[in-house]
Amino acid sequence: MRIAVIGVNQGLGLALSRLAAAKGHDVYAAYRNKPSAKAAEAAKEFSNYKLIELDVTCEAMAETAAGKIETDGGKLDALVIVAGILADSDRTRLITEASIDDLRAALEVNVIGSAIVIKHFHHLIKDGGMFIMITSEAGSMTNIGTKYPGYSVSKAAQNKLTAIFAKTESRYTVCAVHPGRMNTVMGRNDAQIEPEESAEGIYKIITGEKKTPGGNTWFIDYRGGEMEI
Repeated sequence: MRIAVIGVNQGLGLALSRLAAAKGHDVYAAYRNKPSAKAAEAAKEFSNYKLIELDVTCEAMAETAAGKIETDGGKLDALVIVAGILADSDRTRLITEASIDDLRAALEVNVIGSAIVIKHFHHLIKDGGMFIMITSEAGSMTNIGTKYPGYSVSKAAQNKLTAIFAKTESRYTVCAVHPGRMNTVMGRNDAQIEPEESAEGIYKIITGEKKTPGGNTWFIDYRGGEMEI
C-alpha cells in the first residue's frame, strides 16, 4: 500500500508512519519546518519512508507536496492527517479567559489546515481507499466540558469538516478518528495509552484487518468503534 501521514515529527504521526514502513508499505511522511531527529532516523532506517515538507496552513506547500507524491508513484491507498495543535494556554484557561490569538491559531491549523489538505490531496486517493482525519472526543457535541475550550471548538469544526467531506466524496471511505488519550506532548495531562497502541489500531483500520461500522458512520475511535457525535 501507499500511505501518506501528515504530521510525523512526534507522537501518533511518528508511530503510525514508522509502523506502516516497518510493515513494508510505501510511506510519505510529511513534516513541518524540518524533520525531527526521530523522523530523520526513520527515513534512514526504512528505504520506503519518504520525507516531505508540508505546513498544512500553506496552500502552495500543500499543492507542491501533493504533486511530488503523484509524480513519485500516483495514487494513495490511504491518507491520514495527524497534524494539529493544542496551545498551552488552553490547558489552564476557561473560554471566558481564552487567548484569542491561541484560539485563532487552533482554528488555522486544525480546521483551515485540514481543509487545505482536503482540497489539494483528495484526488490522490484511490477508489476504495481511505481518508482519515485524526480529531478527538473533545469535538463531540455530546461530550461537553470546560477543559481545552479552544482545542475543543477547533475539533468540533474539524469533525464537521470531515462529515461534509464524507458526504461529498463517494469513491473512498472518509472518517474522523478519535485516537484515544495518548501519552504525547499534546495529550500528556490525560494520557491513558501510548501512541503506539493508537497507531496499531489505526493501521489495522487502514489495512482492513479491523472493520469499521460503515454506512453513514463517519466518527470512530482507533479501535473501529462508533463515537458519539
